[in-house]
This record gives sequence, C-alpha cells and structure tokens, in this order.
Amino acid sequence: MVASPKARIPKKKKIALVLSGGGSKAAAFHIGVAYALKENGFEFYAGLKTDQNHIEPGPRSIQTYVGSSGGSFIASVLAAGYSLENISASFLGQAALDDPRFHPRPLPRLTYGTMFKIRPEIAKEQASNFLMLKNVMGSLMDGKFPSLLQLRWLKMTGFFSTQGLEQFMREEVMPSNRFEDYKPELFIVGTQLNDSRKVVFGKNQYAPPPHDPRCLYQTHVKISDSVAASTALPVVFAPYPISDENGEPHFFIDGEIRETLSTHVAVDAGADLVLTSYTHQPYRFVREVGSLTKLGLPAIVIQSIYIMIEQKINSTYQSYLSKKNAMNSVFHYCKEAELPKDTIRRIMEILENELHQQRDIDIIPIHPDPSDTKTFLTDHFSLNPKKLADVVKSGYKAGMTMFSKYEFES
Repeated sequence: MVASPKARIPKKKKIALVLSGGGSKAAAFHIGVAYALKENGFEFYAGLKTDQNHIEPGPRSIQTYVGSSGGSFIASVLAAGYSLENISASFLGQAALDDPRFHPRPLPRLTYGTMFKIRPEIAKEQASNFLMLKNVMGSLMDGKFPSLLQLRWLKMTGFFSTQGLEQFMREEVMPSNRFEDYKPELFIVGTQLNDSRKVVFGKNQYAPPPHDPRCLYQTHVKISDSVAASTALPVVFAPYPISDENGEPHFFIDGEIRETLSTHVAVDAGADLVLTSYTHQPYRFVREVGSLTKLGLPAIVIQSIYIMIEQKINSTYQSYLSKKNAMNSVFHYCKEAELPKDTIRRIMEILENELHQQRDIDIIPIHPDPSDTKTFLTDHFSLNPKKLADVVKSGYKAGMTMFSKYEFES
C-alpha cells in the first residue's frame, strides 16, 4: 500500500495556536498537543517584554495564542512563559522543573477549591435552598404543581463562581495581569450574556470579521478577568461581571457558546498558519464500551453536545477548504493560461475579498481519534493526575498523528 503524499506547508510569516474549551480535560489535551508541537520543531514565543534574556521569534515560533473557556488558561500560561514541563507537572502533581529563561517560579497547582468556588449567596442560603427543594418535591408527590418558573432555586444564575479562578490567575499565576506586557499576542474569547455578542479580550483591536459583524474586541480588561469570564459555563458557573470603558457592567458566559473555534481571531492578528486543538470528538460505537444508553444521562448529554459542536467545526473547516481549493484552482489556471502577473494578482485579490479568506492561510485541526473512548469518557472537570496523564498522552498522540500528514518548509 502506497502512503499518501504529505501536504506541503510553505514557510509562514506568523503562526497561531487556537485552544478550545472543555474544562480541565481540554487543558490536559492541549498540553499533550503542545508537546507534539515541540517535538515537530515548533517553539513557544513567550514571556514579558521586560525579560532580560530577549529571544527573537524564529521561523517556527508560535507568536499568537487564542483561548476559549478551558483553553484560555493554557493559552495564558504558555504566553506567560511557563515551560511545558512546568505546566504538565502542575496538572499531574509532579515536581516542577521550570525553564528559568522565562519564568523561574513553578506553576501552582489548580485545585477543586479554586476551580469551584461556591458563591457566597448560595453558601448562606444552603439550608433554606435544601428545605425549599424538599417542599417542592413534597408538593409534586401530593399532586400539586407549583409554577416552576417562579421557584427561587430555579432562578439561581449558577452554583459556583469563577472568581476563585480569577484570583488564582491574578495572584499566583500571571507575572503581569496586562495583555500589553507580554511579547506574544494573547487573546481570550468571551460571550456577552445579555447581548449575545462575542467579545475578544486582548491588547490589539481589530475590525469585526465578515461572518460575525457584531464581534467586539476589547483592550481594557485584565487577563484574570478575561479567563474568569471565558470559563463561566452556564448552569455550573454564574455569569461573570466585567465593566466596560464607561463603567457599565456586562455579564459574560463561556467563550465557546457562540463559536467553538475562533480561528478568525488568529487570522485577524495576521497569522497565516493556524493550529487548532479541541476535544469535542463524539463517541463512535465500540463493542467494549457498548451503547451510551448504558452509561446514563450525562454520557448522552455530552454526546449530544459534541455532535452539535462537531457539526459546527466541520462546517466551518469544510467551508475554509472549499474556498482555498477554489482559489488555488483559479490561480493555477491563470498561470497555465500565462496571464500577466499583475492580472493574476488582481484576480486573486478580488477572490479573497469576495470569499473573505486569504489564499495563503493554512489551518491544521487537532482532535482526539474517534476510537479514543477513554478521552471521551473522562470527566471534564477532573483533576485526578492519572486521568489527566492519559488525556495528555491522547493530545500528544493526536498531534503527532496530524503532523505526520504534513511537510513543513523551513
């Protein structure tokens, strides 16, 4: 059997890494992908502008990081300059061996208490909430059906708060809490609750993309607040408040509610090679596991969500491929027809403007293999070192498998 030829990726001007959400499971997967990137010659341009040992980005340096939800944490610590060894040690409960060139202190370990901070108002009313729920169940058993929409416990905005994560990022993780203090570009994506608008937090402001004209870039928000807003998954976490430049508060929820992979943010920043990492791979039946109906409602809900997300990602990626193939076909036809170079350039400019896509951009998606049921079944918020180690291995394997299909020009 003849091996398929590798896709050739020409030398790039700017490389970006886009990391999706999915809790601690996604974070562990991204760590594994990062190891695969490193093994394939990629480097992580990182650190503060004030770092004494200034290192210029090389031809395979990742200079732009985009993170949503759980991916916002890994994007932030990579941009800050924590080594992969340090990051993985933090997640896997190992002794940290950090790279002193960027960040001499070890990355503190994320704990359940930090990740799931109980909201004060719920803690105060815990007893009364339990009593009310007991009374509601008693009423239902007696055949009385109160208006569910008027029940106080259903009007709660979330059981936990991401304020613990904000404090953790601000006080223990980031050497600076300002986007503009870092050498690489870091963008974190959130969703406005009351305006259904995507908001991209960072140090640079760009025009809204053609496919989402209501997308807003904001440059005044701190990194810790951005991460707390991006990780505020509805139901689990309460919406996170951030004030705008005029002091008006806005509430934010999970950064992937509106769009799963914000590759356009990397393109807006000038990246022509976009590496994406995500864990939303639906379950494919294997006899050893059997039907998800045997695993109960949580597995069915996760599968349903993953199917919807996969469809969105595939639709966006196939649209990108179709446009890229169309532009390449036109370009090669024009060259074969020996049209003047200026004419070809003008034709390609018209196509790029009409299709809202640049011809020289390459996007490489990295996700778990469909047969990787262990990763699918791993809890999204688990901090168990053994389980996270398995997910790190899954990310590394997925990255190495994907990169084996490409040949990168130096």
